[in-house]
Amino acid sequence: MLMRSHSERRALPGFSALLTHIKQFGKQGSGRTDFNLPSGIHATVKGQLFVVDCGNARIQVTDLQKNVVQQVSPSGPERSSRICNYFDVAVNSKGLIALTCAAERAVLVFSRHGRLLQTFGGTAIGSTTEELDAPRGVTVNRQDEFLVADIKRGTLTGLKLDPKTGARLERTVVTGYHRPYLVAACLTTGLMAISERGNETGRVPCIRVLEPGWNTIRILGVCSGLGPVLTCPWGLCIDSDGDVLVTDWGKQHHPITLPPPCLTVDATHCRAILSPTRRHNTFFQSSVVQWRCLMAQASLFVLF
Repeated sequence: MLMRSHSERRALPGFSALLTHIKQFGKQGSGRTDFNLPSGIHATVKGQLFVVDCGNARIQVTDLQKNVVQQVSPSGPERSSRICNYFDVAVNSKGLIALTCAAERAVLVFSRHGRLLQTFGGTAIGSTTEELDAPRGVTVNRQDEFLVADIKRGTLTGLKLDPKTGARLERTVVTGYHRPYLVAACLTTGLMAISERGNETGRVPCIRVLEPGWNTIRILGVCSGLGPVLTCPWGLCIDSDGDVLVTDWGKQHHPITLPPPCLTVDATHCRAILSPTRRHNTFFQSSVVQWRCLMAQASLFVLF
């Protein structure tokens, strides 16, 4: 796990710049502190990290010092590790843990102690009827609801759950997205961001920024005059200022010039900070580190 610091965020006028490597932990394997194909990650306000360890079919939970303090894994005869294609994770303020599973096409909800409470979508025993076909990204919004992006249905679903049982109390479904993949939310501004994958028929990848009322207020990553044109947005986050941070896992090589002092980098793997409210965006190189993870690497990389 690679940690990076906010300490250099003001190195460029008006916005974020290079980050500082402060810590790394984790190695490939199946032991208690190991990772195998890590994917989704969620950080709590208390400094805990919830990491989807896909290859080991579990969630690794670390404390502030990044020691593994808990492991969450679904159990039961109807589930086996060979079908556990877990993807993303989110945790609300009540301690409920939401985990998306691509293989089961479902969202699994656990208590803070790791007990499976509910299964939304899918065909597993005990699952509830929900309009979910291919849930991928999941996060928590300012209302403490879980937001789920469904890449097949083209929807963003908000689930308000009972804090004790995990049962659905309310549901909001917003349609009209094109292959939505990742989703992020800012707890201070209420802004939300959702990535669209694009396809070969002309739909380009982009990031849609939504206001708290679910309306799209900006589309990022499609116009070179407003920032980088995205190729394959993989990591997605919104910071406390409402700025959208994107990791583009593209294969194209092109130079990117930063604001003064002028620097040029090779954007083979470029992290872009796209601001819906600021005039200038910031871009910097990340040839090794991804916002979520590099699937070819065993250890995770996280930025703060």
